[in-house]
Amino acid sequence: MHSDRGPGLVEASTYIQAFADKLVVVKLGGELLDGGPVIERIIPQVAVLYRCGLRPIIVHGGGRQVDEACEAAGIERVKHRGRRVTTPDVMEVMLEVVASRLNRSIVDRLRREGVPAVGFAEGMSEVVRCVRREPTVEGDVTVDWGFVGDVVDIDAEPLMSDEPGAPWAVPVLPSIGHLEDETPVNVNADSVASRLAMELDSIKLVLMTGVPGIMESPHAAGPISRLSMRDARALVDSGVAAGGMRAKVEEALRALDGGVPRVHIISGREPMTLIRELFTHEGCGTLIVPEEGA
Repeated sequence: MHSDRGPGLVEASTYIQAFADKLVVVKLGGELLDGGPVIERIIPQVAVLYRCGLRPIIVHGGGRQVDEACEAAGIERVKHRGRRVTTPDVMEVMLEVVASRLNRSIVDRLRREGVPAVGFAEGMSEVVRCVRREPTVEGDVTVDWGFVGDVVDIDAEPLMSDEPGAPWAVPVLPSIGHLEDETPVNVNADSVASRLAMELDSIKLVLMTGVPGIMESPHAAGPISRLSMRDARALVDSGVAAGGMRAKVEEALRALDGGVPRVHIISGREPMTLIRELFTHEGCGTLIVPEEGA
């Protein structure tokens, strides 16, 4: 049985040389974090980036796991237009499930690969600064979002080593931010990843999800391999990029507007997708660039 071992060294070496010592932000959706073979395929690929001299940063969500934990605890789940209304009880679940359990499992798995990593408990809780989201008024309906934050600033200091020349320790950030008074809030993981990529001059933002990329139709043979910002906006406006994919494309466009050179939307479920997307010419998902031909 043939197994995908990723790109050959000759092809990959050109990209490895170009990306050496550069920051790459990788966002992992909660649908990839249930344990088992999916995360076991992703973490070794992050380790490859690290060993090839790149400086990866991981941002992760955990929406599916929070839903399951709330259901088990009998906590009501309320969403508006796909976004979670976060009550104090839900926030406690998020801190336990996302900031503690999922975050620690990723950090521990990286360390088992021999990759230095730091998580929420080691200072990553200080990175994402937010303001509380204002209530949304739609006609006669007012939605109080509760403990939901919008990113206003990134404190990069905890990400960087205090010692010049010290090896890079991979930061692992959950979708948790903090208000000015240090109150923790729920923040969208795609928003955290795009803001990090902009603020830290990352050369790439990679959004790993449960689908192969942006699909032109549900029955398409594969994802659209390359899009300009103009074409990506057209997919949003036409409704082709809808639901969760619409939110990802909007964050991708925000990152490109903010100076990130490349945004990739790829599957995290198939073998070697991260390596193949970054270290080969053809890639395997959807690449969005500022202008066609860039």
